[in-house]
Amino acid sequence: MQDLLVELSPEDYDYLIKIIQGPFDPCSHLKEHLKNIDVPEHRRALCEGLEHKIRLLGSSKIAYQVRKVSGAEPAVDFRYMIRDTGRFLKVPLADRGSERDMLMDMAQQYAVDIFSKLTPEEQQRILESLGVERKRAIAFLKKTGGIFAVPVLLQAFGMLVVQGLIKTVLFGWTARVIGAKLAATLFAFLFARVPWWVHTIIPGAWAVSIGMTILQFQGPARRKTVPILLYLGLSCIRLDAEKNEAYLHAQDDIRLQNP
Repeated sequence: MQDLLVELSPEDYDYLIKIIQGPFDPCSHLKEHLKNIDVPEHRRALCEGLEHKIRLLGSSKIAYQVRKVSGAEPAVDFRYMIRDTGRFLKVPLADRGSERDMLMDMAQQYAVDIFSKLTPEEQQRILESLGVERKRAIAFLKKTGGIFAVPVLLQAFGMLVVQGLIKTVLFGWTARVIGAKLAATLFAFLFARVPWWVHTIIPGAWAVSIGMTILQFQGPARRKTVPILLYLGLSCIRLDAEKNEAYLHAQDDIRLQNP
């Protein structure tokens, strides 16, 4: 988990802290480390603290006490936490590959599953909000007949639209948990980021996304763990896109230098 957390931006850390904190846990020490994020020791301490908090959220109180009394690590294993969240979201996850792979797979599959449950009108509105031309969106929806999969969406529209679906679903989760106004504030930095994100989710799509979540929360921890893991999955996709873009730019520079 540390290899993922250490790559995140200060804005990412701020988002995670705001989701984790509560009336009895203001996460003061995490916020202090965030203020000094440019110092390697503080970044490392922040990542370690975030991992501990996230893994504790994924552990039930009873299981936590059993592990604590037995002398075992009280926080739940992160890989188990991903699988457990996948089961809750009804997303089948293959127990292979890295935690990073599992997070990305879960975020993509869940976003597409939620999208498939919307009405054709809502689906069209979401696609248009992500920059898809109306005629193209209508033609795609008619062609698929309501059957969607990540590869199909990738082939039709590219990664930006798939990322947009994930972000829309994630916004819906967060808005249901903390309110649309605060969620919009937290997500403001995401909408402003370029070049990995060039489209804005319009308010009309926000309204759809808030109503997207059809699952019932099972305890207060779910209100935090689900948006956190979906966000980490989205972050993995974003980081990979940024690395790929940097690689392509480097290759272009090499070709220009060696025509």
